[in-house]
Amino acid sequence: MSEAVLESVEFRATGEVEALVMSAQAMEPWLRAQPGFRWRRLSRLEDGAFLDTIEWADMASAKAAADHIGAAAPAAGFLALIDGPSVVMRHARIEVSQ
Repeated sequence: MSEAVLESVEFRATGEVEALVMSAQAMEPWLRAQPGFRWRRLSRLEDGAFLDTIEWADMASAKAAADHIGAAAPAAGFLALIDGPSVVMRHARIEVSQ
């Protein structure tokens, strides 16, 4: 059994999609520098909402990054373009990965 964690954050953008995507790319170096980070995918759902999916080595790494993202300057632009009340964050332990 793996200790790896999949974080999924569903949200709506407050502004232009292009600006959100560019700001997501701009925060990538910060995200990659976080302990336990493995990969990230930002996707757009059929209804226009976004799904940000990140794999972490473990739950402690996922929670530590979530605790620090609000103070991370590279993430400020991205966070400013997210409709806060629309955010749904979930963490799931990965049982099978191929």
